[in-house]
Amino acid sequence: MTDTTRPRDPLADDAPAHSRLLLRMAHLRLTEEDVAAVRALAARPDLDWGAFLEAAAWHKLLPLIGRHVDRHRLDRKAGELPAFPYPWVFTGAYLANRARNQGLSDEFGRVFDALSAAGLRFAVRKGFSLGEGEYSDPALRRIADLDVLLSRDDARAAHEVLLRLGYIQGRVAEDGERIEPYSRETQAFWKMNLSNQLPYRKPGGRPDITDFNVDICHDIFQKKSGVSAAAGELLDRAVPVVLCGAPAWEPAPDDRLLDLCSHLHKEATSLHFIEDRQDLQLSKFLDLALVAGACEDDAWQRFLKRVAAVGGEEIVYYALHFTSVLYPDCVPERVLTALRPEDTDYLEVYGSLDGQSARWEQPFLERLFNARRHTSGTVSTVPLR
Repeated sequence: MTDTTRPRDPLADDAPAHSRLLLRMAHLRLTEEDVAAVRALAARPDLDWGAFLEAAAWHKLLPLIGRHVDRHRLDRKAGELPAFPYPWVFTGAYLANRARNQGLSDEFGRVFDALSAAGLRFAVRKGFSLGEGEYSDPALRRIADLDVLLSRDDARAAHEVLLRLGYIQGRVAEDGERIEPYSRETQAFWKMNLSNQLPYRKPGGRPDITDFNVDICHDIFQKKSGVSAAAGELLDRAVPVVLCGAPAWEPAPDDRLLDLCSHLHKEATSLHFIEDRQDLQLSKFLDLALVAGACEDDAWQRFLKRVAAVGGEEIVYYALHFTSVLYPDCVPERVLTALRPEDTDYLEVYGSLDGQSARWEQPFLERLFNARRHTSGTVSTVPLR
């Protein structure tokens, strides 16, 4: 597959060097030109390596940076250009993520087997579907949980399966050794606002896996979005795959791209994710860019029909528009034109799904790389506790 996610540098020349360096490295493969640009940026005296490390971790790109450091020998000097300092921090993150994801894979493969044995239909969203698919290396992508698409009618049966496997719906206790049930307040908030079940967790029992987390979703759009693509229909279209060493399913290509657009929009605009500093992360845009970049003309035509069928134009345009800012070659302009609503003012608004709309003061690129913007104050929401 041709790597169509090669970004030009949309940041201004006076943008912080660490931001420009991270964006330059935020794709799967580096050309010789990329490596030269990376080394030149890394040699700048104004580069703040602490800020670069924080940004790479915040954007969940440390494992990818680590592989670039190893593959392109960025841990060594090149003529007069210096090497990356403390390269073991980056390569160590890559190797540690490989071990962690292997542990997750072993556990989630058992979950797939148990769901299948119970006769339940399910499809795997994001996570290992991307890691073993587009990334072709599960170690590159930081995976937090197992996202499973499941019909609401099967929720009780899936609940019993997960209970037998040692999962409960709750959060990790302060001691890190057990899972405690969610508060009634959190349960009420979740039921009212989200299309997912409360997450199922069980202790991981190892330093790199605090807990195993299974997130069951019944609709890839949020309840208050006015758009719906329910699991039952999506499962009818799902395709068989092998993930985590076990037979499984993933959404059909059109639905998979639609799901990634909905997911990016939800987290970029929801107060819960904004206040948890998970709203804008380069890794999410890279996920979407990789899947979108692999679409041929006929796939885009099918996708546009799918978006129109569910009425998701504004949500999809939001996700693809901002992704194309960072990865301009991944979405054809004709696709963006076909999706673009007459009024694009909503692109700078957040909190609408929470009933507390507000407007960003900073433009997209500035807030994407501003690690301190979350401290400026947003309307509070109900935390998971």
